[in-house]
Amino acid sequence: MKVGRTGLSIVFIALSMYRFCDAQTLPTPDEFDRSLKACADSQKISLSANIIDSISKLYSGESSRQVLRSSSEFLLLIPEGNRIEAYRLYADCIAKIVPQIATTAVPTPSPTPPTPPTVYRICAGEYERACPPHDVYLYCGSSIEGWAKDRCTAYTARRLNTYGGNKCGYSLDEIICSGSK
Repeated sequence: MKVGRTGLSIVFIALSMYRFCDAQTLPTPDEFDRSLKACADSQKISLSANIIDSISKLYSGESSRQVLRSSSEFLLLIPEGNRIEAYRLYADCIAKIVPQIATTAVPTPSPTPPTPPTVYRICAGEYERACPPHDVYLYCGSSIEGWAKDRCTAYTARRLNTYGGNKCGYSLDEIICSGSK
């Protein structure tokens, strides 16, 4: 079979593109191990050979390799006394050897959900024992609004019931407190 220059050019371009795409693939475990050790040596990162070998073993396992995706997960595997050097190894070596899987970005914390409001049932009157079920008792003449202002950053007050009796009568109020002081 005779192949002309055009045919060879197409084959050459195809091979070049294959090599370019292949450059995006991950290094083999042996290549990773050699690169990691050479980088740790050149960066003068003082981690024991056992720790570096353990990291290489993590990389060689397909499922355990996932721990290399984030520096925070990676550092949890390292003894606390070695974490500064291990972070240097991660940022200066691992992230450069396998940028496809490693990231040094600090994860953004998820927003905290708002605290649900607290509901208080407040009974005001002369004797607490004469009150219906409640959370807070106030004596005659005490300000329910004042009680709420002292404890809540924002609140809604609602009168649930009033009835006569004893010295000043009784009231049952509901305070919805959103944000306590």
